Amino acid sequence: MRVLIADADAQLRMEAQRVLTQQGYFVVPAADGAEALAHMQNGSLDVVVTQVTLPRHDGMEILRAAREKKSPLPVILLTDPNHIADAASGVRQGAFDYLVKPLDDLTTLAILIERAAAQAPAPRRVIPQSTPLAQTAVEGAPATLLNALATSQDLNAILNLFAVELARLARAAHTFVLLPHTDGQLHLTASHGFTTRVEAGRSYTNRVGEQFAVRVATAKSAKWLTAGARDIAENTLGVPLLFQDQIMGIAIAHQTPPSETFSNAMLAAIQELAQQAAVAIEMARLAARVKRLEPRDPVTGLFSREYFFELADRDFRRAWRFDQTLCAMVMDVDEFGAMHLELGPQETDQVMRRVAHVVREHVRRVDLVGRLSPHTIGFSLWMAHKQHGIAVAERLRLLLAEIQVPTQDDVWQVTASFGVAAYRSNVASIFDLFAIADQGLRAAKRAGRNRVEGV
Repeated sequence: MRVLIADADAQLRMEAQRVLTQQGYFVVPAADGAEALAHMQNGSLDVVVTQVTLPRHDGMEILRAAREKKSPLPVILLTDPNHIADAASGVRQGAFDYLVKPLDDLTTLAILIERAAAQAPAPRRVIPQSTPLAQTAVEGAPATLLNALATSQDLNAILNLFAVELARLARAAHTFVLLPHTDGQLHLTASHGFTTRVEAGRSYTNRVGEQFAVRVATAKSAKWLTAGARDIAENTLGVPLLFQDQIMGIAIAHQTPPSETFSNAMLAAIQELAQQAAVAIEMARLAARVKRLEPRDPVTGLFSREYFFELADRDFRRAWRFDQTLCAMVMDVDEFGAMHLELGPQETDQVMRRVAHVVREHVRRVDLVGRLSPHTIGFSLWMAHKQHGIAVAERLRLLLAEIQVPTQDDVWQVTASFGVAAYRSNVASIFDLFAIADQGLRAAKRAGRNRVEGV
């Protein structure tokens, strides 16, 4: 059963989530009314528990939204002693009941939720804590993640889905997904059961601790952090995300039922889900690698940033070895952000195609041209001095100024700024040379844009 807990009190949300999850509920937390309404619109819920004086749309607005749904949701109101009259009015408007905070015993809330769900159409049965996980749930979770893998390469979206499915399988109040980074540390990448990333990070650090994740990674097997280990009434399960015996990440289910209540089928389903997440991470890495190796930018047809610098580095090494000339040039479309907002993404891409066509047609075939960012184009001019580079940049500046794009109210005038730098013996790499050219570009921007500055 999916229960929305909407309350501005973070401590109450976490405690309610812990208690209700232990009793077999799947809890969706919300810190304000806007977040609660979004969950009601996007997700399937069974019961809504909401604070009356909730910020950004109060409990009465949430009650009305719940009553207006095609299948009305039962609503339980939480109120402080100063707003009991508002809660009573809410009951008259269709709320199931209300409770007065502070809630000394959250079991009362759980009983009220069960009664509210029992009066709703076609209720789903609550799975008690002692009941083994249904076989359909065990089989369904990996399939859900596999479907996501087949339709999306967005790693963040897949890991967030994995965090939700892990919470459902492990009946956990909170879940964390950690991935290794280049600094050698495990970084929190996705979570479930929190309204903000800051709240998730603080809870992970204070309640679980980094050493537990390191233990799981070292063992390459599932580990339990029992209540006695941290002297708190919380059970935590850590599972490695393994791909070909390599640690792709660590998944942690926090505030679960006791380990002895987990059946073999339940643990097997969790490990299978973790394996699918590891495959997703590897696929996302491979996709990113392929993208880096792709030589052409899909919008402009110019060299991609990585491929451009690979070729430009060869030119730089040749210039250094044979003491030849080389000129680096950086061009930036002026006010690109404002243009994107004014014209929209599709028309902006069309403008960049026209810009790329102009610059490619007016440089030599031996010169390299690549798209360094959405609004920046780089040039490597072989056997060119700084004055030659400045002349090329000035010619391109005038040609680009001829591009005009009709808008709803006026015409958008395209302009560009240029920075130019020539190779000299004290420049150590192609990246240093382009950094110097970038200094010229910034000087052109400071001087009013639509200019060429050589360094």
